[in-house]
Amino acid sequence: MNDSILIIGAGELGLAMIDAFAKKLKTNQGSLNVLLKKESIESSDKRKIQRLCDFEMNHIGVTTGDLEKDSIATLSGIFSKFGTIINCSGFVGGQGTQIKITKAVLNAQVPTYVPWQFGVDYDIVGKGSGQPVWDEQYDVRELLRSQNTTDWIIVSTGIFTSYLFSSDFGIVDLKEKIVHALGDWNYKITVTTPEDIGRLTAEIVFFVPKIKNEIVFVAGDTLSYEELANITEHVVDEPFKRELLSMSDLTKAIEKDENNVAAKYRIAFARPDGVAWEKTATFNFHHNIEVSDVKDWLMKSMR
Repeated sequence: MNDSILIIGAGELGLAMIDAFAKKLKTNQGSLNVLLKKESIESSDKRKIQRLCDFEMNHIGVTTGDLEKDSIATLSGIFSKFGTIINCSGFVGGQGTQIKITKAVLNAQVPTYVPWQFGVDYDIVGKGSGQPVWDEQYDVRELLRSQNTTDWIIVSTGIFTSYLFSSDFGIVDLKEKIVHALGDWNYKITVTTPEDIGRLTAEIVFFVPKIKNEIVFVAGDTLSYEELANITEHVVDEPFKRELLSMSDLTKAIEKDENNVAAKYRIAFARPDGVAWEKTATFNFHHNIEVSDVKDWLMKSMR
């Protein structure tokens, strides 16, 4: 049995995943490795140097690879050494990268794969959402389901909790005291912090009996835009202006600027299904695992 684990990427989610799996491996058999670009390993950036030192101190191996430049065959050669691969690469590399990684994993006959699907329910969203990378995520699922050599686990998490308060996404503007709703005030959105995604993914991967070829839903919080506005006002203890961005408003923003990535992202979330699920239907709820909700996150961020 190959009990070596490879985590692809060391961004915000990758680091949270590394931390969670490192803690889990203290009481479970296995080794932990992270895939980084050669440039990242050789960088003179003090933070990256410190990160490598931290990996070494915690007995985390470093493997070199380039998801964008390396061929599928080259990546397969790298992946074949591992029993479990957790993909935290994000959408770095652009369109086609997730299919490429998945093909490399399948060609390598990796026993267990957790793909970069830490997001919405791509089965329900389907294709044509306005997000080309979401279309690719649907194709990744189809590719995984078409074979029976590699077991897969998809962890659906919603978006990072912090994105609700990001100026790029434009939902809550804490500075200007405005809350926007996408499509309808009753539409809901599911969010989870990277730290909780890491902890929950580690629990799911090591769960007994083994989970395989399943979509596992988790959630730090699921709430409507109206509930989000109420919570924000309560925590901040100030009134917030509330503005509805209708489908017409969102469509006009894209027509005005077809290259507006944020506008395309917003319209993709302006829907009553596929981007939210009730917490009572989640892995963390059924197994009594504590997670941070929006109120927790907001209170912590304001300290």
